[in-house]
Amino acid sequence: MTTLPSLNEKITDYSLGLISSVAEGTADRRAGSEGEQATKDIYLQEMEKYCDETYEQSFVTHPGAGTALQKALGVLLILCAVLFSVSVSKGIAFPAIVSLILNLIIFGAYSHKFLFDGTFLDFIRPKKKSSNIFGRRYPRSDTEKRVVITAHMDSPLCLRSESFSQLILDLLFLLCLAGNTFLFCFQIFFLFSGAPVNNALFDILNVVAILFIPVYIFSIFIVDPRRTASGISASLVPCSIISGVMRQLSEEGIRYGNTEVCFLFTGSEYSGRAGSYAFARKHRRLFTDVPTVFISLEEITRTDKLSVFFKDGSGTSGSQADASIVAQAAENLEIPLTKESPLSGSSAFTPFTQQHFKACSIGTPKKYIAKTVSHSADTASGVRRDTVENIGALLLEILNYYDN
Repeated sequence: MTTLPSLNEKITDYSLGLISSVAEGTADRRAGSEGEQATKDIYLQEMEKYCDETYEQSFVTHPGAGTALQKALGVLLILCAVLFSVSVSKGIAFPAIVSLILNLIIFGAYSHKFLFDGTFLDFIRPKKKSSNIFGRRYPRSDTEKRVVITAHMDSPLCLRSESFSQLILDLLFLLCLAGNTFLFCFQIFFLFSGAPVNNALFDILNVVAILFIPVYIFSIFIVDPRRTASGISASLVPCSIISGVMRQLSEEGIRYGNTEVCFLFTGSEYSGRAGSYAFARKHRRLFTDVPTVFISLEEITRTDKLSVFFKDGSGTSGSQADASIVAQAAENLEIPLTKESPLSGSSAFTPFTQQHFKACSIGTPKKYIAKTVSHSADTASGVRRDTVENIGALLLEILNYYDN
């Protein structure tokens, strides 16, 4: 049986109500917190009603490791600029050599953590226990395909001002990389020139290096590590839409012919990615019984600026073929959708692609979203009804395509 690609009015109300229920009862959904566990309890109890099988998968993560590392590297960048300034003003090589070594360490740490999702440096934050919840709805006959729709129960750290956007955070990240690269080149040039003193060219280069210091300071303080978004995050919305889709399939008695429909909600905050990696590693052999594709929902606040992602900033590629299926489903429903550049999405598909699963992700590009729909809202009033309806319909149409 193929379902019509639309959420009925009751299911739309249910999804919006579920968003409110979670937001009202779980202001702080950091990994390992009581709020995170309460969020999972709500979703698990709901999804057990509509799935044939559900379970919780625990894993250990280091929430806030990315933010802590960002602050530490910002401090080191300031130190590098100061050391280079001392070398130029005194005409001595040793501070520039130390700064050069620090530049290499900073670049390696940035690349490892933020471009390639490395976890080696996560020990700088204490371990916390988090978990994913997973469920499946079996087809009418033997399973020949499996579609896993994923989202994460997000409680993001707040930017210090609501006037700051995610785009500013990304811009600061790129400026820090640029400053580190320029400083590295300046120091190589300075050392190969014999560390001259009172040289006009190096005095100018020193001023350029110092001009980056306000950027480093801004990058240290832009995120408030003591406060998470108390309102409805842009990542919480997809979880409730997926719940609505699973409920509608259940209540209407719809089972696809040979396609197993699954959902995966991963842990909160930084562990939203850590949870995906933990799940993909555990299931890389268990899910090889039939072709499996992961469709990840990223932050979604509006459907007039929707995109599908299958490449990320590190060069990892997802499945362009599956991205084309998503694009065709959107076209059928007259939902505008574009293929965005690698740096525009958070690449939620990456953990699955790296374990050789077919995967892509859908979301609102970062330039159109903030950290939350509202930092203080505790109801679904900030979520547009047509967003829930459109994304729900899109998921149903995608499932129709895979089953046919």
